[in-house]
Amino acid sequence: MITFDTIAKYYGGNPLFENVSIAIHDKERTGLIGVNGSGKTTLLRMLAGEESPDHGTIGKPTGFTIGYLPQEVELFDALTPIAIVLAPFAHLLDYERKFDELARIAENEEAMRKLAALHHAVEFHDVYSLEARAEAILAGLGVPKDKWRGPLTALSGGYRMRVVLGKLLLLSPDFLLLDEPTNHLDMDSLVWLEKFLSRYKGGMLIVSHDRDFLNRMTGFTAEIRNRTMMIYKGNYDAYIAIRDQTLETQVNRARRLQEQIAQKERFVERFKAKNTKATQAASRLKQIEKLKELMPPIEKGPDTIEFTFPETIQSGGVPFKLRDVTMRYGSVEVFRGLTMEIRRADRVAIVGPNGSGKSTLLKLMAGLLPAADGVFEAGYNTVIRYFGQHQLEQLDLDKTLYQTVAATAVKTEKVFIRNVLGAFLFSGDDVDKEVRVLSGGEKSRLVLATMMANPGNTLLLDEPTNHLDINSIETLLHALEKFPGTIVMVSHDDYFVSRIADRIIEMRPGLIRDFPGNLSDYRSYIEAGLWGSGENGAVADSAMRDEQAEKEARIRKREERKKLQRVVEKLEKEIETMEGEIARLKADLNDAANASDHAKLHELSRSIESKELELMMLMDKWEKKHGDLKARDGE
Repeated sequence: MITFDTIAKYYGGNPLFENVSIAIHDKERTGLIGVNGSGKTTLLRMLAGEESPDHGTIGKPTGFTIGYLPQEVELFDALTPIAIVLAPFAHLLDYERKFDELARIAENEEAMRKLAALHHAVEFHDVYSLEARAEAILAGLGVPKDKWRGPLTALSGGYRMRVVLGKLLLLSPDFLLLDEPTNHLDMDSLVWLEKFLSRYKGGMLIVSHDRDFLNRMTGFTAEIRNRTMMIYKGNYDAYIAIRDQTLETQVNRARRLQEQIAQKERFVERFKAKNTKATQAASRLKQIEKLKELMPPIEKGPDTIEFTFPETIQSGGVPFKLRDVTMRYGSVEVFRGLTMEIRRADRVAIVGPNGSGKSTLLKLMAGLLPAADGVFEAGYNTVIRYFGQHQLEQLDLDKTLYQTVAATAVKTEKVFIRNVLGAFLFSGDDVDKEVRVLSGGEKSRLVLATMMANPGNTLLLDEPTNHLDINSIETLLHALEKFPGTIVMVSHDDYFVSRIADRIIEMRPGLIRDFPGNLSDYRSYIEAGLWGSGENGAVADSAMRDEQAEKEARIRKREERKKLQRVVEKLEKEIETMEGEIARLKADLNDAANASDHAKLHELSRSIESKELELMMLMDKWEKKHGDLKARDGE
């Protein structure tokens, strides 16, 4: 067991933890949750030995090894990715030379001891397969093969994080501390990592904002709240169920106690002035004090403010149209020949391995990059709002949160601006804070709040959940689910994508397509290895052809249904208009003021007959088209 005995930790005199005493099973997989700033990373650093508690002790089993993956990794610019992954075993990699050296002086007792220890270490760590295992891990994590033996500086920050994760996985310690391990991972790498971790024999403590990942990987949940820590049996969803049940129990108990208190207070109020009842009234007062002591603490999350999007103009039917578009960075081609349309009110998730051009496509749509070849068109009345990580750096640090949102909001009323900020968990005096004091997660929420205060009709979101905790992601989801316009997003968060997206576009080298299914279907394809290499290549090619044909058929059916739906809706509006005209004509016909105007009455009667005939024809058309639509829905 890993034990915490009366742990306390302070920063600047302010308590982060106080009197924490818990035990974590060293063979179990535990999710560590809490709002940003609650101390999750500090707790991991204390377990890893990189920080010490200010009070209390942390106990670990004898000889227990811990591996720690931080959110921010140290730089190894002088090394190659393969060298970094193999670094913990560098002293064993030239074992043949060391064997020869020790064998030449084998008559030396110390040399014999070292030789035996070297033999044991080589066998124990299976040094003969180390390089092959390191390569398999780098491949599984999606690090490009042509970069394995090149300088680390050739890799992006996301890939550098994967290299450090690979080092940790090859080291295989008794216990893993993983701080946001899914950051920067595409679906392919995430599926591989989950399979690897599911076979891992050691325990884990995992911090992640991806609740689906926590649900799949953990069996216990540790929550940091109010400077202490509680552990619940079950994954994240089980924790939510327990938390909600506990809150309901507390609320019911508090209500019953409050009823008893009120009853006794009424007695005291009624009889406190009567000498004959004074003793009983005093007794009731003591009972009230005891009941108040029994009142359970009720800890509710931040109030959810109902956010209503400001009205905006509607875009045309096709906000984005691409015809044979090619994108390049210098001489490096990102993708070519892309032809597609994004339709109004689509909620699109762009998925695929890192480096396939997902963010580049978003930047093209946002007008931040031009197409190298082909035609890109933003449709009629398309008003775009783009979220990218670079926008956090463009915030004015000297402005307050209120000033930041007010500067671009479509409404200037204080209530509206405070509601927008409140919807993103900034309330009370928080709105008067300067931007410079915000954490990375708070800055992300502020940029998103600024967008929602003036959302346009088309949102482009590039990894909007980075730096957000689970509660903040729920807040963002709550807002986006009510957004009436078009959304195109790139996100590695399964739960976030599955809640928002109704259309999946897959991008891979040499392949860009509408995926015929939802995110769960896409994950199943990845898990089945249909897009792997080697033997799976032939399977992938065959599956690609079959799925492409299926995709085309599905898109064709979807387009035909949408056209039919539009016809039905148009007929319904025409019927409604016609019924209104007939009602107006009949009102004129029955108006007493027209009773003596026989010519007008005759004209009104003829008009009513004509309109009713038109209405009958419209109804016939509607019944036929509506029947066709129902038939399609039943296919």
